[in-house]
Amino acid sequence: MRMHQDSFQLPFKRHFAKLSTWLFVLATILLHIMLLESASWKVLSPSQSPEFTPTVTVHLRPDAEIVEPAQSEPPSEKPIVHSKRKPTITTKSGADTLAKQVENSPELIEKEPEIQEASHSSVVEMPVTPEDLAIPSDAAATPTFSLSFPKSAELQMEVSHTKVNASPTTGVGVLLWERFNEKYKISIEVGMNLLITTLNLLTITSEGYTDIYGLMPVLSQDIRKTRAATAIHFNHQDKTISFSSSNKKVGMENGAQDAASILMQLAAIGAADASQLAAGKEFSIQVAEGRDATPFLFRVIGEEEIDSKLDTDTGKLMTVHITRPPKPGFYNSQLDIWLAPTLGWYPVQIRNTESNGTVTNQVVTMIKQKFSNEN
Repeated sequence: MRMHQDSFQLPFKRHFAKLSTWLFVLATILLHIMLLESASWKVLSPSQSPEFTPTVTVHLRPDAEIVEPAQSEPPSEKPIVHSKRKPTITTKSGADTLAKQVENSPELIEKEPEIQEASHSSVVEMPVTPEDLAIPSDAAATPTFSLSFPKSAELQMEVSHTKVNASPTTGVGVLLWERFNEKYKISIEVGMNLLITTLNLLTITSEGYTDIYGLMPVLSQDIRKTRAATAIHFNHQDKTISFSSSNKKVGMENGAQDAASILMQLAAIGAADASQLAAGKEFSIQVAEGRDATPFLFRVIGEEEIDSKLDTDTGKLMTVHITRPPKPGFYNSQLDIWLAPTLGWYPVQIRNTESNGTVTNQVVTMIKQKFSNEN
């Protein structure tokens, strides 16, 4: 009997030993993956300097001051004589629209800014346009900016949607900014908090190139729970913008953006040169969203301290406040964006106020900057 038990237990022990070995190997592999993944991200705080990848700064052609047209007249367009020289880029080292309320639903849209420049640089003459994009020889007037883009990052947000005389609907959001070589991609997801999970209500994506006019979107998509997905196509060959939700085709101005890319375009402006976003500055950028593309007039309010979880010591954060006031005939809502100079100029708060008083507010609670081989 004893010998029979031993003969049965021996194969079992061998199989158990093999299983234990494989489980140990699997656990080790998973641990290494987790460690590598965590090592590739760095949580930013105001007490530490954000790290930037080597970036390209594009200097747009100088232009006259942009003056907001009278409300009764459409915005005028001023042609630019494009230089025959190749665009000069500077290699650096160192240092609607995001909250658009969704009717009858706590869904939201997001938008983008622009980012940074450093103190030491070397100038190199080289062509920068991808093969499938054409450098326009003539176009509408655009503001003059130096642009510099930050490392890829994930911005985690708290979202609230408040109608007049109603309790706010709360949710969470994530803005993921990715850039590699001359390409970029932005995805914005907004969801509503449930008991044990989050219901995704809105996803907006923007992808394209970083090139002669900074961010150059090629495709923007809007996916919502309450309606069919829509897309906006930027045709850089014939300088037009088309919309999947209509047959409308709009002429594309230099530096045109979509509802997501505008956020990172604004951040790039401040990061390249803070004086470009000095208090009192005004500039106009064409933004495509929904079924149309319109000029957004931005005004820089100036420095402003806001409440923020990003600074765990003081709960306060110094920002640069930019507003896009309502403009009859173009858009009726007010968009406010707060950029954080001490955190790489990422947008840390976005607020959209509708004409009926409904407010959508998105507040960044964590910024994780990704380490990669970006150019």
